[in-house]
Amino acid sequence: MSTPAPGNRERRPAMSTRTRLLLGLAPAVGFLALLFFLFVRSDYRKWLEALSDANYAWVLPAAITYFASFYFRSLRWRFLLRPFADTTTARLYPVVIVGYMANNLLPLRAGEVVRSYYLSRREQVNTATALATIVVERVFDGVLMLLLLLAGVLFLPFSGLPEGVRDAVAIPVWAAAVIMAAPFILGLAVIIMAALRPGLFEGMGNGVARRIPLPMRYRALLRAFVSRFVGGFAGLHQPGRLAKVAALTLPVWTMEGITYYLIALGFDLDAHLGSHWLLAGSMLLIISLANLAISVPLSQGGVGPFEIFAALGLVVLGVGSVDASAYAIVLHAVLLLPVIVVGLLYLAVRSIPLGELLQSRAESTPKGAP
Repeated sequence: MSTPAPGNRERRPAMSTRTRLLLGLAPAVGFLALLFFLFVRSDYRKWLEALSDANYAWVLPAAITYFASFYFRSLRWRFLLRPFADTTTARLYPVVIVGYMANNLLPLRAGEVVRSYYLSRREQVNTATALATIVVERVFDGVLMLLLLLAGVLFLPFSGLPEGVRDAVAIPVWAAAVIMAAPFILGLAVIIMAALRPGLFEGMGNGVARRIPLPMRYRALLRAFVSRFVGGFAGLHQPGRLAKVAALTLPVWTMEGITYYLIALGFDLDAHLGSHWLLAGSMLLIISLANLAISVPLSQGGVGPFEIFAALGLVVLGVGSVDASAYAIVLHAVLLLPVIVVGLLYLAVRSIPLGELLQSRAESTPKGAP
C-alpha cells in the first residue's frame, strides 16, 4: 500500500471548541470535590442553609461593579497599546469581555490568545504584540496581589494569621511568600530588560527558534512572532510609563474588591468578622489569595483553586468553613457567569463563532473588521 507524499498528508481535524471545554472540566470538578472535602463534608445541610439564607439582592450591584472593573481594564490596555494603535476604551471593552469569557470557558488561559487575535481583527495590532501587552497586565496584577497579601498579613488585627497560613499550607510563611512572589517579580524584571534591550531578547528568541526542528517557513513565522512579541514591551523601561500602568491597575482591583465586599454583605460576613471595616480589610487577603491561586491555569476560569483559597483565607480569619465555602462559590459564580453570558451574546450578535477566534492566523485582518 502506497503512503501519501508528505505534502499530501491529510490534516487531522482541529479539536472542536466543545471538546476543549469538556476536557477542561475534569480539573475543575476535581478541585470542587476537594473544596467539599476540606470545608463541607458532613455539614452539607448547613452549607445548603447558608446558601439559601444568603441575601442575593447584593448580586446585581456586585455584577454591575464587576463589569465596571472591565472599563478600567480596557482603559489600562488602551494605554499599553498606545504605541501600536490609536484606539478607544469603548472599542477595547468588548474585546476584553470576549477574552475573559473565553478564559472562563476554555482551559490553559486560551482567552488570552482569543483576546489578542480578536484585537488584531479590529485594530492594526499584530496578535503577538497584543499578547505581550496582556503579559504586562498579568504581571502588574500579580505584583499588586502580592502587595495586597502583604498588607493583609501585616495589618489585619487577627492574631496568629501568618501561623494559620503556615499550618494550612504546611510550609513556612517565608517559603510560601517566595514561591508566590518570584514569578511576578521575575516577570517584571524580564519585561523591563526586554524593553531596554529588545535586540538581545529577540536574538535569544531567534536562537531558540533555530534549534526547533521546523520547516523554514515556520521558522520565519516564529521569528516574526518573537520580534513582534518583544516589540510589545516598548517604552516599559521608562519609570513614568511603569508608574502609569501601576496607577491604572489600582481602579481595576478597587472595583473588583467592591464586588467581593458586596457579595460578603449578602452572607453577613461582617457579623462573623465583627465590623464592616474588618470585612473590608479582609477582602485584601481574600482577593489576593484567590487570584494568586488562579495565576497558574489549572482549570477553566480558575474553578476550584479560587474557591479553595478564598474559603481558606476566610477560615483563617475566623469565619466558619461552611459559610466561607458557600460565599466563595457564589462569589466566583458572580465573577464568571455574567461575563460568559455577555461575551457569548456579543459574539452571537456579531455572528462570530468562538471556534473561529481560536484558530491561529498569521496576519490580522484590516482595521474595521467586526
